[in-house]
Amino acid sequence: MKPLVCEIDSALFDLDGTLVETNIDFALMRREMIRMAAEVGLAQDDMQKLDILGIVNAGVQSLGDGSDRALQYRAEAMTILEEIELRHAHETREIPFAREMISRLNEMGVPTGIVTRNCRAASEVSLRIAQITTDVMICREDSSLHKPHPEPVLIALSRLNARPANSVMVGDHTMDVLSGKAAGTKTIGFRRPHQPENMFDGASPDLIISDLREVLGAIIGCAG
Repeated sequence: MKPLVCEIDSALFDLDGTLVETNIDFALMRREMIRMAAEVGLAQDDMQKLDILGIVNAGVQSLGDGSDRALQYRAEAMTILEEIELRHAHETREIPFAREMISRLNEMGVPTGIVTRNCRAASEVSLRIAQITTDVMICREDSSLHKPHPEPVLIALSRLNARPANSVMVGDHTMDVLSGKAAGTKTIGFRRPHQPENMFDGASPDLIISDLREVLGAIIGCAG
């Protein structure tokens, strides 16, 4: 496999669905956020195309971002989301070869990081169970904007002192790929067996893999 980058600076990964499986009840999270948004007057139709955090932001904006009511609303929403995530974090299972891949990258001297929309408390539980350790982890609390926006990826790159063009972002969702591309990294889409073959068509990652061991092949030629 031809390496995606030379002089590899860092390898970044999504967490849930990429390194670990938690089976978080995203449908419940979405219903709860829609319920909260409806209580402050947002119409159901206005929320259908928004992701979970987008629904939260819409509710905050409707109350006047920065106002006491908006701050209280966001805090309540984050508490609900965190409770649901923590409930499932204790059921974490390592995705095949995730720990092996991260360990191999560490041995190669490649800095690694996680960029996740999950909360830090649940993410730390998942990593502890899966016995995975990376150099940095950017969670929901660490950025004001979230994937597919590039901000959290750029924060991770900054903490690793890594150049975007010499880094790779790996994830199982189009928002992972879009975030990496917007930040200027190379991107790898991780398509799980249950996911459709065309799932990354709208994001156009540099490489699509079905096995995490393929990540090593994509960068090992550059890392020596």
